[in-house]
Amino acid sequence: MNAPLAGVRVLDLTHFVAGPWCTMLLADLGAEVIKLEPPGGEIGRGMGSVYTGGESAIFLGFNRGKRSIAMDLKHPEGLAAALKLAGQADVVVQNFRPGTAERLGIGAAVLRDAHPELIYCTVSAFGPDGPYAPRPANDPVIQALSGSMADTGQAEGRPVRMGVSLPDVAAGVLAATGILAALHRREQSGVGSTIELNLLDTQLYAQMDRITRVTERENGTAHAALPRTNEDTVRGAYVCADGLSLWLEADPSGLITGAGPAGSRSTQGAARRRERVAALLGTRPRAHWLENLGRVGMDVAPVLGLADVLPGEPPRTLEVNHPTIGRLRQIRTPVIATPPWPPADLPPPRLGEHTQDVLRDLGLPDTDIDDLTARGIVRTAIPRKTSYSTTINGTHAKEQS
Repeated sequence: MNAPLAGVRVLDLTHFVAGPWCTMLLADLGAEVIKLEPPGGEIGRGMGSVYTGGESAIFLGFNRGKRSIAMDLKHPEGLAAALKLAGQADVVVQNFRPGTAERLGIGAAVLRDAHPELIYCTVSAFGPDGPYAPRPANDPVIQALSGSMADTGQAEGRPVRMGVSLPDVAAGVLAATGILAALHRREQSGVGSTIELNLLDTQLYAQMDRITRVTERENGTAHAALPRTNEDTVRGAYVCADGLSLWLEADPSGLITGAGPAGSRSTQGAARRRERVAALLGTRPRAHWLENLGRVGMDVAPVLGLADVLPGEPPRTLEVNHPTIGRLRQIRTPVIATPPWPPADLPPPRLGEHTQDVLRDLGLPDTDIDDLTARGIVRTAIPRKTSYSTTINGTHAKEQS
């Protein structure tokens, strides 16, 4: 069974997280994704504090299923090759700052004027206009500006950044959703699309229930305040006697002897009750409380780490064979269909790993490619001979040779 996006070609001009997340999702759905990077590599290759085999976990995490071509778009010959690639693509995705793609000569107007059927998607931090438009931003900045940081944490504490980069994943998924809709419409009309979205708006979109509360209760006026919680309850995370944690969702008054009455609505009364509950839960291991505190998943839930969550059914992970790292375990796209389609079988690419192949496909002879490489216009990498394969939950296919 072919993957649903088999035959769709994507020119990926993205970097860091949100844009690469979008194009990796398209690759997982079967699209051919050509990742065009500058000769020094996209910024995600050098970001973060976790590296495996010299490769950044940020890059490895969001670039599965792609081929990498390294090329200098500021050089006329590099730009000419990029324009030729765009002319053969169904979709172009970029997440430069507003105006950058236009200065490079690969903006939506130029490409869609030459190819009206092209779908051109731009992901930015703040959109094309407004006071913040030209500024760069990462996930913590968006969380701070969107209200989500102020709404996370305990009432008596300071704002807390969410551990998950929700603005990035929301933008990546919404960009892919818009591209899929545009591809469907193009099948009917033959006309392409220009798609724009930004991280700030997508994070606000993910806070729909919070926005409703603000507009209904506060008439749309934002107030500077500490994060709020349900101060009259003991809802929250607690550490048990064995050092493991659980999340208490329901008020345990009828379940924990000695927790105290639930009638007090004062902050001081709730704080005392939380202290008593914490002391009591610290007397027994987590398994005891999970068995005795009611319905797991409704009243109480264990607080798990990734190592606890990843095993099990349905399969949550897959493995790809990376040219230098070897077996690389990753999260699979959590979309399961019947009949199924094959998962993407390319590992995150090394910088310029596929430059020669892609340029040959454009019709350039090896002598021209060697000349471009010698002049620093393109960068190539010769990977070790590898039989790429994807395995799920530790079931391995072909090995590296």
